[in-house]
Amino acid sequence: MYDALLPDLRCPICAGALDLGDARRDAAGEIISGTLHCVCGAVYPIRDGIADFLGPPRPPTIAQLTNELSATAWAYERLWRPFALTLLSGESFPYQRELALVTEWIEATRGGLMVDVACSNGLYARALARAIRHVPGHVVGIDHARPMLREARQRARAAGVRVSYLRASAQALPVASSAASGVTIGGSLNEIGDLDACLREVRRILADDGRFVTMTLLKGQSAVGRTVQHIVSAGGIAFWSPEELLQRFRAAGLYPQRDEQYGIVLFTLACPFSPS
Repeated sequence: MYDALLPDLRCPICAGALDLGDARRDAAGEIISGTLHCVCGAVYPIRDGIADFLGPPRPPTIAQLTNELSATAWAYERLWRPFALTLLSGESFPYQRELALVTEWIEATRGGLMVDVACSNGLYARALARAIRHVPGHVVGIDHARPMLREARQRARAAGVRVSYLRASAQALPVASSAASGVTIGGSLNEIGDLDACLREVRRILADDGRFVTMTLLKGQSAVGRTVQHIVSAGGIAFWSPEELLQRFRAAGLYPQRDEQYGIVLFTLACPFSPS
């Protein structure tokens, strides 16, 4: 993680500010190791450039357990993610198209703090970091799975972009209220667990003029699709209709401004205010 994130970090237990101790930085200025201390007594270690707010892994579902495997983290962007949207949308949907949509909708060139929640290998985080290179701002990627975060950090460093990575829960984000100008969640919303708690946290950390962009998989319409989704739902993956999902957004104070659907893939832009 980087010093630029420190003013916006908060203890997920008491929401207190955090002090950095025993920090060791590399030549690029990344904080490689250290500890984050809160006045409530909580101490969070930084190891291999990743701040850990969770402690020992306790994945509650099979889907989240799978993400704790090093093999899953290695394979995610090598074998699955580049082809996923083309397969799920039924049309050509390469990275270039997806990432252009996400960075445009979130208005990344405004800068500020951009938060990629449930970031996996950090695909959206890297795209956001490239988009804000020439404006003041910083990007943080958050995930519960350390193997995913290790892979994400390696990919960010290889790409030459600065991204801070935190191991934390999507339902208890260690970020100050109203600190984020943008929040993204790319696909992981389907396996996030407590959706409503996650959305409330997104609303809490978003500035009043912030923007929230998600890519979500919807309920299948075909018999085969519904059968497959019924099977994988046993592992902790949930699917919603567009109406169900947007209703949950509104209940959390996130008001949809725009959406586009491609097959079962839904992109949504929501903001903390009602459209006029």
